[in-house]
This record gives sequence, structure tokens and C-alpha cells, in this order.
Amino acid sequence: MKKLLAVAVASALPMMAQADLLFTVEAGANIWNAEASGNVGDDVTVGKNGLDLDSENSNVMYVSFEHPVPMIPNVKIKNTSLDLSGEGTQNFTFLNENFDGASESQLDLSHTDLTLYWGVPLPIPFFDINFGLTARQFDGVISVTDQDNPTTTAEEDLDFVLPMGYLNVDFDSHFGVYARAELNAIGYDGNSISDLELAVGYTLPLPIPMVDINLEAGHRTLNFTTDEDSLDVDTDVDASGMFFGLNVSVGL
Repeated sequence: MKKLLAVAVASALPMMAQADLLFTVEAGANIWNAEASGNVGDDVTVGKNGLDLDSENSNVMYVSFEHPVPMIPNVKIKNTSLDLSGEGTQNFTFLNENFDGASESQLDLSHTDLTLYWGVPLPIPFFDINFGLTARQFDGVISVTDQDNPTTTAEEDLDFVLPMGYLNVDFDSHFGVYARAELNAIGYDGNSISDLELAVGYTLPLPIPMVDINLEAGHRTLNFTTDEDSLDVDTDVDASGMFFGLNVSVGL
């Protein structure tokens, strides 16, 4: 009898792991190696011929909660620490200040997202689609300081909240390998922000039902475009690069 019970439990574990869960809590973190390109102000590039911003490893952390109640949204909170700095030696004008020679620059696009989203019921196996709205709180700055004269500094705060549309598409092969695409975007009055992640991952085989540990790698591109009426400076900046991370989900 004990042997039969053990066989039954062992046979049920894979089905339990694959069954639809009522509640799921997921937490994850990744390292994003972001490099900036584009320009700010009057054709001041953020690359070698301008601000000369270096690529940086940025920390990204998130937590999400999903439930089965149709009218109430699922919730995801995500924080991205994106702070790029560099030392340039070119002559340029930024925010009506003239910089001639060595300068220190900073582009801080750090932000926190609060996303409310819903799942789309699909008759197609292996695919999940979610849509919703994101409130993105930027807490950063664009600044340039003359190294020979530190009192000469041009700075523009990036401290505001933007609503963005949210779309997520997941493909799960049920063989441990999965793919994910996630987009946040908005455009209005000459301003636009788009944030696209493409990732592939692998779910580690665990003997623990309802718990998944996933290893993930992918590419993320954040485009930030503003006009002078919004931030006193025109910007068209891309921050992009590969990321590598891990996430853990627990379901009931």
C-alpha cells in the first residue's frame, strides 16, 4: 500500500507543477550592461565625440503578484538603476553653457515602474499574453560639469511620472525552455519613451512542486526622446545592452 501511494504521489508531482495556479508571487533580479547612444541638446552626442558616457552594469529588480479574479489587475513593481557617467574632452554647448575641454557628464535615467495588468484568455497552448498600464517614476538627472571650473555646471532634473502602455507575451515550451517579450511605451507631443525586453530562459528541474527557479538572458533597449518644451533640452537617447538574471516564482 505504501509503495502504491509513493508511486501515485511521484506521478502527480509533474501534473501539479504544470497545473494552473490560483496565486503566483514572482521575484527577480538581473544585471543589465547598458550603453548609451544618441544626442542631447544641440547635436551633443553621448558617445565619444560628446559626453563620452561609459557603459555601466545596472541593477534591475522586480516583484509581481498574479491572481485569478478577472476584474482586479495583477500587480508588478520594477526598479531599474540606470546611471551612466563619463569624461569628455570635446567643445560643445549644453543648456546654454559652453564647455571647452575636459568635462564630467552624468545621465541618470533610473526609474521605478508600477504596472497593473490583465491576462488575455487564449485557446492557443504554450502562449500567454498580458496587457495593462504602467506608471513610470523617473528620478534622475542630465548634467555636465567643467573639470577646470566646477562652478560651471549645466543640469536638468529628470523627476516626473509618465503613464505607459504595457504588453507582455510569453512562450513556454514545457521542456524547461521559454521565451519572453515585454514592452512599455508612450508617445505624445514630440515626446516618446519605449522600453523593449527580449529574453530566453530555462527553468531548473526541481523536486519541489509549485516553485520555479529560472535563469534568463536577453537584450533590453530603452529609447528616451523629448523636445525642448518638456525638459528645456532636446534628447534622443538609447540605452541598450544584454542582461543576465534569475527569478523565483511560488504558486498556490
